[in-house]
Amino acid sequence: MIKQEKFELTITADGVTSTDERFTMDDLSLGDQYKPLGAYFQKADGETIKRTYRKGERRNSNQTMPRIACQVFEKQIAALSVESRESFPICKYNPSSEVICGIYTSVEEFRQHRKTLEYLTYSYDNGRQFVLYCWNIFSTIIFVQECLKRFGEPGDKMVLTYREKDEQEEQEATTEAAAQEELVQQFKGYQNPFSSMLIESKNLIFRGAPGTGKSYLAKEIAADIISNGYYEKITQLSPEQRKQVEFVQFHPSYDYSDFVEGLRPKVNDDGTMGFELQDGIFKKFIARARKNYEDSQKSKETELKKYVFIIDEINRGEISKIFGELFFSIDPEYRGPAGEISTQYSNLHADPDEKFYIPENVYIIGTMNDIDRSVDSFDFAMRRRFRFVELKADEHLEMLEKLEDAELEAEAKRRMSSLNEAINDVEDLNENYQIGASYFLKLKTLTFDQLWTDYLRPLLQEYIRGMYDEEGIMNGFAEAYGYKKPADRDTDEAVQD
Repeated sequence: MIKQEKFELTITADGVTSTDERFTMDDLSLGDQYKPLGAYFQKADGETIKRTYRKGERRNSNQTMPRIACQVFEKQIAALSVESRESFPICKYNPSSEVICGIYTSVEEFRQHRKTLEYLTYSYDNGRQFVLYCWNIFSTIIFVQECLKRFGEPGDKMVLTYREKDEQEEQEATTEAAAQEELVQQFKGYQNPFSSMLIESKNLIFRGAPGTGKSYLAKEIAADIISNGYYEKITQLSPEQRKQVEFVQFHPSYDYSDFVEGLRPKVNDDGTMGFELQDGIFKKFIARARKNYEDSQKSKETELKKYVFIIDEINRGEISKIFGELFFSIDPEYRGPAGEISTQYSNLHADPDEKFYIPENVYIIGTMNDIDRSVDSFDFAMRRRFRFVELKADEHLEMLEKLEDAELEAEAKRRMSSLNEAINDVEDLNENYQIGASYFLKLKTLTFDQLWTDYLRPLLQEYIRGMYDEEGIMNGFAEAYGYKKPADRDTDEAVQD
């Protein structure tokens, strides 16, 4: 058989044809044997639309053609009802196989219907997504044709050019398919619902009232992701896995030299003092992640690992001073070489031309208390690079199960709910000032009265400092919580006697 270098497949609302005589809609699995060369959408009037690539997106992949369809018909697909999206036909490999359907709004939602890694994501409208099945270059032909039928004009068409794979490409495809299958078998889904959210967004910030378990949750997500849903605590990870997690807490004096790199004092061999350039905690962490990322690209035998960096109290530091020029490379759309930058001290590196970038396998979690410094004052350049998730005081009450006492847990929930209602009733306060469940975990070693006098009362007094009738407000809080002063308690006992 003479190998034809290039074929052209044309999709219209009425049919699908190819210059390759072997092509048939009855066996779309043949797409495994071909490599895409290009794709474009052509309107009936001759106007041609090509893919508007996002930073870091591969050119001419198996996903290019369906991405163009999403790009052209984005508004129409977004306007579909939930039922219409979930029943939208995507692929039917042969007459006897099932029709694969569904356009979903997240990877997590997609995986609830299909336990596979064979999908594409199309992002639009500030973080919203279309997620649908996609494997070989023919696997989304039916999806594209359905888009043309429903949303196109007579004469519109999609054109895909492709060629046969060579032996090396065939071998690589077989290896990739085996690796995908292995991952599907190993990965049973994350335990924490926020884990998939972090995977999709790359950067996530938990904000909310004190004690809502933001730091605890961040560590739980890190363990969940790194163990592929096997563990929920960092302490359960192996020593090697723990190297994939780093934790830092920002404060007002924290700066670029602590985080990225800077000059540090050094005692020379002759006893004199000098300075040397040292990497900060974030740059050291990125070096580990980047080595794994680059090694995995060179060898299929190297597993690509996920690395999670947690920044506690992220809004207590001066963000622009700490991150510096990393604002660019931290952007989820500029991960990898597309986001290369020269750091401030690059002229002091052994190789001045050395570039810094954050690889695709790095995920960042931040935590912040809104009342410590309003989210509205959080650096706008950084805000748009993070997905913000608010945690309310009455969420994650399951952490109180750690008290291992059902009656104590129920009483803690009752008092917390009552106190938070009282806080919300104060005119100048709101739910951001409510008390979270983690405060009540101290009941393992304290009484309810000790928790009030030693932790809750000082915090609440700070909240209302300068308000009218501070004493009256505090008395209201104490009554809602169920705390009585010793004198009041003695009076009650005397009356009972």
